[in-house]
Amino acid sequence: MASRRERGGGRGGGRASQGANASIHAVPIRPRRALFLGLCLTACGAADPPPEPPTPAVAVPAPTPTPSPLPPVVADLHVDTVTAMLSGEVGWDASALEASLPRMQAGGVNVVVEALWIERGVDDPFGRAVQKLKRVRSAVLQSQRQAAIVTSPGQLEAVLREGRLAVVLALEGGTALVEGEPALAELRKLGVSMFGLTWSESSPLADSSAEPRSPGGLTDAGRAAVAWCNSRGVMIDVSHMSDEATGQTVQASTAPVIASHSNARARCDVPRNLPEPLLQAIAGRGGLVGAMFHGPYVRVDRKASRPDVVSMIRSMVGSIGAAHVGIGSDWDGIIQAPVGLESADDLPALRSDLLAAGLDAEQVAAISGGNFLRFWQAVWAAREDPSGAGSDAP
Repeated sequence: MASRRERGGGRGGGRASQGANASIHAVPIRPRRALFLGLCLTACGAADPPPEPPTPAVAVPAPTPTPSPLPPVVADLHVDTVTAMLSGEVGWDASALEASLPRMQAGGVNVVVEALWIERGVDDPFGRAVQKLKRVRSAVLQSQRQAAIVTSPGQLEAVLREGRLAVVLALEGGTALVEGEPALAELRKLGVSMFGLTWSESSPLADSSAEPRSPGGLTDAGRAAVAWCNSRGVMIDVSHMSDEATGQTVQASTAPVIASHSNARARCDVPRNLPEPLLQAIAGRGGLVGAMFHGPYVRVDRKASRPDVVSMIRSMVGSIGAAHVGIGSDWDGIIQAPVGLESADDLPALRSDLLAAGLDAEQVAAISGGNFLRFWQAVWAAREDPSGAGSDAP
């Protein structure tokens, strides 16, 4: 065995040995020993832990685009332009039309109710309605996206936000509905959103103001049609109905009704206009009455003018309130247009005259079209059977 001195390898005595021992304790682990320890640690599982899996990226939803603001609604609740296009073999842009597309655009109109009028004595009234409907569709397609047919208030708003003309299809004449519910359903499927159960010719559904029956009013088929429309959010038009049929329709309907183009009989005493009790009944249930421009229904003693229409509207506002009055010109329906209201591009002058006559801006905006949107929303909300009512998206 070697001595302590020999193990230390030093030359000196005890102090030297102590110094050597101190040096031994301070020497770091040799490379071979470090390698050995590293291998042991690895074998024993003491190596660095594996990295944690990366945290999955959180998808950030794209911001919801802000919808375009809804422009003021300017609506004409009744025009017969499709009939004029067919009879004159002209397009929607023809200058001969009182409610052509360019004229409506010039007048600020962005909602129009196009009537599918059924003439007296037509061999196939339903086929005539479909023919006129297809002609409106053709005109809309040829408008290069300036217009779109709408079948619900939601669609109407979406089209207006796009800056286009919203076209509402309306049947005028119950003679096209002799087949009852199948005819209603087929026309609704094709885009009709408003049904008038009569024109001047009485129909199997109701009698008209021009041909009152005794007894008059709604027939069983007429009551069934009212219920069918109510259940699907379809508007019911009582213009042209007899007084009895109008009153019964208002009572039978679970939704508000519209008289799209009718005036006040108290102001112009003709059977085609509405008496005060019926105006009150329509308004009392949230309905709407569109003041119309046919001269003999505005005044009977002389040719009507725009100031006479202003007086008629003011009279109706005084009777049932501005919230229940609209505009239903009846242009292109072979009417005797008032002086100063010969076509749709005269509507801005009418609005100015209403303001000058004492109505405030809010009332004029409501009469010009805001009331129609509110009315259709109420009809839509009252529907009992949403199936088959048409989508509420464009």
